[in-house]
Amino acid sequence: MSSRRSKIRKLQQLTNVGKSMAEELLRLYGSVNAAADYFFTNQHKFASANKKPGDKNKLKAIFKTFADEDDPNVMQEKYGDFLEQIGISEDGIGSFGIPWKLDAKTMGVIEEKEFVHKLSEAGVDSMAKVKAWGKTILKELDTEDGYKEFYKWMFGYLKEDSKRKTIDTEIAVAVWDVIMKEKFSLLDKWLEFLNQETKPKVNRDLWNQLVDFAFFIKDDFSNWDPEGAWPVLIDSFAEWMEKINKSKQ
Repeated sequence: MSSRRSKIRKLQQLTNVGKSMAEELLRLYGSVNAAADYFFTNQHKFASANKKPGDKNKLKAIFKTFADEDDPNVMQEKYGDFLEQIGISEDGIGSFGIPWKLDAKTMGVIEEKEFVHKLSEAGVDSMAKVKAWGKTILKELDTEDGYKEFYKWMFGYLKEDSKRKTIDTEIAVAVWDVIMKEKFSLLDKWLEFLNQETKPKVNRDLWNQLVDFAFFIKDDFSNWDPEGAWPVLIDSFAEWMEKINKSKQ
């Protein structure tokens, strides 16, 4: 089998696209990995090319490998093993990116039905495909739009129950420290500021607007508008930062 035919076949196995689409992707992106990355990041563009769902029985078998011993319907105790197998750090943002893409309902728990449904829908049914799928999640989280969608989804995921309107500050701080490290240049100052506050509960408005603030504000606050419609806690943080900056002058 020629090298090109081998690449086409491998790409088809990873993505379930037809031969002509696999050839076109390889022509445009050169390598199997680059073509697969583009495919999984832009699956909405390939709806007609990816009609074949992932094999649910194969997915159930994969899930069983990582399921809890006392409850085979959930993955919790071996979630770290699963992440290691697909090349995602347990301590990084990707550990939250997986539940996002699976639309997991309970923090720290992946249910078999979530795993099977979402991965089958994505045309994934082997560990090689799961690994490629995981890589595309990390790539999507590197984009501003993808990251903001993920970030705003996180609020509902972190609530202890659907009726709650807030997240405990301790939980929010711990998660911010993981998911905002590469996105919010003032994160350390924000967390230092919160440590001095009375630990107010974090509501959805504050949670959502913090990510917009993170992408908007300059480190020197030169673009800060005190008349802007930010949550009170962000206003207080800005005032606190301005005092710090003035003391350095």
